[in-house]
Amino acid sequence: MRNIKKILALMCVASLGTAMFAGCTKVSDVPQNSDETQAAEAGEETATDGSEKVLNVAVFQGGYGREVWDTLAERFEEEHEGVTVNVTANPKLGDVIRPQIMSGNPPDVIFLSATNESGVLQSLIQDKALECLDDVFDDEMKAKFVPGSLDAPTISPYGDGKIYAAPLFYSTMGLFYNKTLFAENNLEVPKTWDDFFELGDKAKEMGIGLFTYAAANDPSYNEIVFNPAIASAGGPELLEDCFNYKEGAWTSEPVKKVMGVYQKIADGGYLLDGTLAMTHTQSQEQFLQNKSLFIPNGNWLENEMKDTPRADGFAYGFTGIPVFEEGDTPCVWSNIEEIYVPSAAKEIDLAKEFIKFLYTDDSIMTLAESTGAIPPIEGAADLTKSVLSDSVYETYAITEKGYTPVTGGFAMTEQSEISIRDDIYNTLNSIMAGEKNVDEWSELIESDSNKLSEIVLK
Repeated sequence: MRNIKKILALMCVASLGTAMFAGCTKVSDVPQNSDETQAAEAGEETATDGSEKVLNVAVFQGGYGREVWDTLAERFEEEHEGVTVNVTANPKLGDVIRPQIMSGNPPDVIFLSATNESGVLQSLIQDKALECLDDVFDDEMKAKFVPGSLDAPTISPYGDGKIYAAPLFYSTMGLFYNKTLFAENNLEVPKTWDDFFELGDKAKEMGIGLFTYAAANDPSYNEIVFNPAIASAGGPELLEDCFNYKEGAWTSEPVKKVMGVYQKIADGGYLLDGTLAMTHTQSQEQFLQNKSLFIPNGNWLENEMKDTPRADGFAYGFTGIPVFEEGDTPCVWSNIEEIYVPSAAKEIDLAKEFIKFLYTDDSIMTLAESTGAIPPIEGAADLTKSVLSDSVYETYAITEKGYTPVTGGFAMTEQSEISIRDDIYNTLNSIMAGEKNVDEWSELIESDSNKLSEIVLK
């Protein structure tokens, strides 16, 4: 994973109240309604005889589901006599735990990444309400992690070198395709954008679309394409400038060149018909039925859609983002999902033990087998290869094919009515609908950026 330290270090925290994208934030699961879960959601502890310790663990219930957390909780209890672990799992976890946090009665452990629209982690960072995890990450533990994964501002947010959130999952995202469809029609995975659009012309002859995405409920899936394309066309420094509201970044030639890809998809009729009315689930269903050659997505896709009908012989394939010119650095979008301990938690020491427990080989195998996700630990992909599907393993091995992982997020600002992400991706929809052009798009985002640059949190 060469260059990952430099690239991951570019990651910045999103603005408060801004909906950032992440795979497992796609609400697809229904929370359980057991009495125990309802009690946990109300911030109540299960009654004990007073001799037991109760660890309250709150987790986002999305593409990863709930079952794996119940399994891990049981194993932790087995290894820690006298401990009961209450798991709260909910697709709207931010709404559930925010009142608890505000009342000074937060869960002991929270798995709700910075990419979640609730902004819980950002709020805790801003309020300096996170417990320092340095005693979890001793030198031996730190040495296990992919270089740079402990340096991101959501992990070490205050510039003091201390760790306040733990990177639990490392996801790699790009373009998915059907290997069988490609093999049967002698199609080659595109290296350049010219290759990509040549495939689009062949797709038209086959009567299918080139591209689809979650236009109706989450067009920000396109950051999987948009951001690494900027890093490839203009260098990772340009992407960092965009995230940090540097003047002129959003009207620069490389950014407008990337925006032009979407203009060409729209103008050339390469978008799957009906995409603008499709949710993420609907677009994924169409992709699985060979209605589109490509869809931007992450390594949770296969697990999320495991029960969905698909074309005969369907086989997941995965690739990074095309480049404009041969010789450009090909990139792929990456994301880290965090788990953390509020400083007001009742069982801080036990919470830290639980986080350590998640990094054991047995827990990593359990997480990989159940979710297809692994932490950013060196060797984790090879450790779990036997339980990962081929396509999920490919997402982690993509760097071995020369793709550079990039990640990032918008610098945190004071609260504002401006949602730069919404303006980027809602305007992308307008491009696809023929209502806007690239100049209007870039100027709008540049205007947002200039305004936000004046209220960046110091």
